[in-house]
Amino acid sequence: MKSQNRMPWVDVLRLVALLMVIVSHSVDIYNATPQADQSATFWGSFLGSSVRACVPLFAMMTGLLLLPSTESPSTIYRKRIPRVAIPALLWSVVYCLMPWIIGLCGGDAEVVRVFFPFEYAPSPELKDALANVALIPFDFGSYTTHMWYIYMLIGLYFALPFISSWVGNRTLVKTFMTLWAVSLAVPYIEWIVGSGALGVCEWNAFGMFYYFGGFAGYMILGWLLGRSEPQGSAWRSVVLGVVMFVAGFLVTWHGHRTMSGLYTYEENPAMLELFWQFLSPNVALMTIGIFIIARRVCVRGEKMQRILAGFTRCSFGSYLVHYLFIGPATMAVAPLGLPIPVGVALTVLLVFAASWTITALLYAVSGRAAKYIVG
Repeated sequence: MKSQNRMPWVDVLRLVALLMVIVSHSVDIYNATPQADQSATFWGSFLGSSVRACVPLFAMMTGLLLLPSTESPSTIYRKRIPRVAIPALLWSVVYCLMPWIIGLCGGDAEVVRVFFPFEYAPSPELKDALANVALIPFDFGSYTTHMWYIYMLIGLYFALPFISSWVGNRTLVKTFMTLWAVSLAVPYIEWIVGSGALGVCEWNAFGMFYYFGGFAGYMILGWLLGRSEPQGSAWRSVVLGVVMFVAGFLVTWHGHRTMSGLYTYEENPAMLELFWQFLSPNVALMTIGIFIIARRVCVRGEKMQRILAGFTRCSFGSYLVHYLFIGPATMAVAPLGLPIPVGVALTVLLVFAASWTITALLYAVSGRAAKYIVG
């Protein structure tokens, strides 16, 4: 995006979304395994529920900044996909080799579990690490948990030229978004009805609303809400945003607390995260609420705008590398005996500082090649 068209409030939103991602992964250790301390379970659920809007916000910003595109499909694919796929591939290899590297440094399985809470049977063997590397083009595993986002983002890029061709048609957009809004309830319908809900069964994953579901809805929503002029006073928008966020959060949190009393990640991760699904009415409410509030943020002064732009320039690279620092930061903060919310906040600051610094250094030393290392 050209600098003269830059929207500083989007830089604020991108920074907020990145910090929310880091919070989400910083509390994984409290949610992925049973906790003897009930306060850890409480705060893991509370904080984890509060940041579920993080990825939908990124999808909304993608639509805001890229829709509608006038470029040909081949141009979009050539420009956009390598910029995210190559760095993701590189860092996925690093993550897959980490258990082996930790083993070489004398770390055991418990240390690996601190780095990767969702890996229940870590192996320090090089052959297992290389086997995981071989699967990267087709699958992400428990060592590259956050890389699922890259596969989804590439899918949005695939869809971008097709959506761009009709997104200017008000009737089509209204119809699509209505059906997309209905599709957000599908996970709960499947939970209540069970197998066969809306045509989904063992031999068919493509249910009634499949073609109107997914993150493309968030992408179009970002374009709709971000490009239109805000209506009413700023305070009215803020109050509306807060009400929507709180309403969505209460459903998300209560639902997750209920499910965490019935299931564990090892037993049934899908059910435990039922109310945490990004494509659900409650998370959509939280996402829209934050977006509406951010839309009203006014960043005054060119200096502050440049600082924000500098921070967010490293946001994608920080996303790629931040998971490397979650484990070390968690282990560094734990001995301090801080209350869990304070400890998580300190962990997030350490992880953000480390990942942003690494990304900025890579930009500084690698020149034009940086786009293939950190995006």
